[in-house]
Amino acid sequence: MRADSPTTTPVRQCGNGAPLPASVIINDCTAMPCTLVDGAPVVAFAEGITSPVATASLNSFITVRLAGLQIPFPLPPELADACVAGTPPGTCPVAAGDSFDYTLDFAGQSLGMTGVTVQIEVGLTGDGGSQVTCVLFDAFIASN
Repeated sequence: MRADSPTTTPVRQCGNGAPLPASVIINDCTAMPCTLVDGAPVVAFAEGITSPVATASLNSFITVRLAGLQIPFPLPPELADACVAGTPPGTCPVAAGDSFDYTLDFAGQSLGMTGVTVQIEVGLTGDGGSQVTCVLFDAFIASN
């Protein structure tokens, strides 16, 4: 973790079995549930992602779960391609065993619900949908 980094955010492994990064910081959250303001920016920094697969592409995804429902949360096209936005230049293609960092700097989009606690998955997939990394955390969605 960078010397100037705040304490990491406690995250869990996703159900897809994708490996966890070495450390994660989401909006400077240090305890679950993280409070996220509906429609406000979200900045997530994952350090030390070690890819289990070789891949020429990296695609970002966010999935929100509430009361057993899985709600895909589409990212804008300019953020979906993690080789273009979020990883250092030259990261892609990635060889199996390569380590890299990833930053999701999302301007914000309304979930259309507030006052609820949800589970959020943020991850990267590679060629053919192969799982590269994924983190799961709880978030309280507050109104703005």
